[in-house]
Amino acid sequence: MSISAPPRPGRGGASSAPQRHLRQEGPAMSKRGRRPHGLSWVPVSKRRIALVRVLSVIVLSLLVVRLAVVSLFPSANYRLLAAAEGYSVLKVVPERGTIVDSSGAVLAVSEPRNTVVADPLLIQNPIGESTLLGAILGVKAAPIRNAMLSAGQFVYIAHQITAIQAQTIRNDAASLPGVSLVNEPLRVRPNAALAAAVLGSVSIWGQGQGGIEQQFNGVLSGKSGSELLYSAPSGSTLPGGVKSIVAPIQGKNLTLTLDSAIQLRTEQALSDEMVASQARAGVAIVTNPKTGAVLAMANLVAGAPVNSNQLSGAAPPAYAQPHFSFTQQAPINMAVDYVYEPGSVAKIATFAAALSRGVITPSSEIVVPDHIMVGGSLFHDAETHAPEVLSPRNILAQSSNVGTIMIASHLTPNEINKSFMNFGWGVPSGLNLPGESSGFLDPPAHWSGTAPGSVPIGQDEAVTPLQVLDSFNAIANSGTLVTPRLVEKVGSHPVAIKSRHVISASLAGVMTQLLSGVTGSDGTAPAAAVPGFSISGKTGTASIPYGGGRTGYIPGQYMATFVGFTTDSSVPLSTIVVLTQPNQLYGGLTSAKVFSSVMTYALYHLGAVARPVAAPAAATTPSVGTAPSLGAPRGNCNYFPHRFGASVVGASCRAARGMTSATLFGPSP
Repeated sequence: MSISAPPRPGRGGASSAPQRHLRQEGPAMSKRGRRPHGLSWVPVSKRRIALVRVLSVIVLSLLVVRLAVVSLFPSANYRLLAAAEGYSVLKVVPERGTIVDSSGAVLAVSEPRNTVVADPLLIQNPIGESTLLGAILGVKAAPIRNAMLSAGQFVYIAHQITAIQAQTIRNDAASLPGVSLVNEPLRVRPNAALAAAVLGSVSIWGQGQGGIEQQFNGVLSGKSGSELLYSAPSGSTLPGGVKSIVAPIQGKNLTLTLDSAIQLRTEQALSDEMVASQARAGVAIVTNPKTGAVLAMANLVAGAPVNSNQLSGAAPPAYAQPHFSFTQQAPINMAVDYVYEPGSVAKIATFAAALSRGVITPSSEIVVPDHIMVGGSLFHDAETHAPEVLSPRNILAQSSNVGTIMIASHLTPNEINKSFMNFGWGVPSGLNLPGESSGFLDPPAHWSGTAPGSVPIGQDEAVTPLQVLDSFNAIANSGTLVTPRLVEKVGSHPVAIKSRHVISASLAGVMTQLLSGVTGSDGTAPAAAVPGFSISGKTGTASIPYGGGRTGYIPGQYMATFVGFTTDSSVPLSTIVVLTQPNQLYGGLTSAKVFSSVMTYALYHLGAVARPVAAPAAATTPSVGTAPSLGAPRGNCNYFPHRFGASVVGASCRAARGMTSATLFGPSP
């Protein structure tokens, strides 16, 4: 056996071969000894790779689609957000509609005005800017400076400044950074305070307050628009930087039924009588009973301070009022807001019910004493008189409380109450002015023991002056009540006329004849006569109740009313005048004078002429011994209204005018 030694390293070829062999074996050895760098050693799933690729493509596609939508079809929200970087969105106030009277004379119109506003974040010198603005506006600088230092980005400095002040601010714009002007129209009435309570007012925010302005606010105000205003970072408007987004819709004009000339005359006549009689408040309404058009509606109060209770429907105070020498517009529309106990003007409801049910006829005769007891209380006529024979026309002409109560005793409480409601008392008038009252009628089930005496003569119920006038308008218009209206047209569209049947035309004719005696020489209101025309109407003088839940009436305080209408005029007119606490007791002495003055002017102004009137079918002069007795006991003037169960006692009248009880009441059955 031969043994060979291991080779040694050297420079010869024999020694290089083993070295090359070792280098070739190096990689194989490294696999067993250590891991290389990187992730090449991790097992890879081809399915995962495919899933990731698919999801990546889907997400990328969605992003591309969304980018295309935002770029090519941006929504309004994105446009506004983008615009907000350099634009301000401003509200464009539409022009408010104008109110004109029946002849086209302007009663209320909006005048362009500017309002000063500021952005506190853009104010650079609050002291200097407030001082400058105060000098321009004529006000103290301190309140302006406080507004400029307030939190937020918008504050009002001054509303509806004059055109000269606005131009001065524009000229000094460089000295007033952060201050700007916005459009805020001012509502003006060219005729000053004429019909102020009827028209109402408009707030600085453009909202109607009271009257026509509030009732038709949506029609008058139109619809606001908007625009984009491009501005620099400093807040100043850039040239040509205004873009309209939504155009405003202008408000519609209103044409009223009011006649400015008649309205002015009515207010003047009412004011003169209020000063003369020292009445604390006054209302006068003029209407056309055929169309329901209100031609004038005046509301005045004494120029001296007046207790606020008088303007809220409550009773006036029971102490002497200071003397006054002028009047002013009432803060509320008392013609529809103010309720009062109307007095004898309410007697038409009792008479209409009695005539329609055959209780009386125009030729009836009734023996009427001067006083009567109902429910333990004394009711009396205005003047003491011996028992006398009166016809229904005489009872109305003399406004006899006792005669009316005697007639009412043959009607049930429900019949009387229904007659009131039929004439429009206790229900809405249909005029629909803000704050309008429906009045109050006590249900018959709640009547007190004295109500059968007080209700028929106009106490124990509360109505508005307009409701009283409406009831007489139904008589003036042959039994048909046309709903009162103040608006003739909205824009160019006429307002529909509504009406309802109240009483028959024949009954309305009889009532007109009965009421014609009121303005005669033997009536309660000869002062209401109108030269050249025939007038039918009624006076009313009613006590004023205490307020605050206290029962009873204020001594010496009264409401004086006269209401009437033309019967032969080519232009039918009706008017009511109500005075609060005049120093002359009766409506025939105060309110009747205003009625005559107003009606005389209105008829002349409208070119009315008197027309012949056909004679009544039946005479209204009483004929002794032919009228129904109304169920009164024979032999004396004691009167017992059997339906109410109240004791009603009159004075003995056996020897009245030399007549026996048989000739007064007819033969006994």
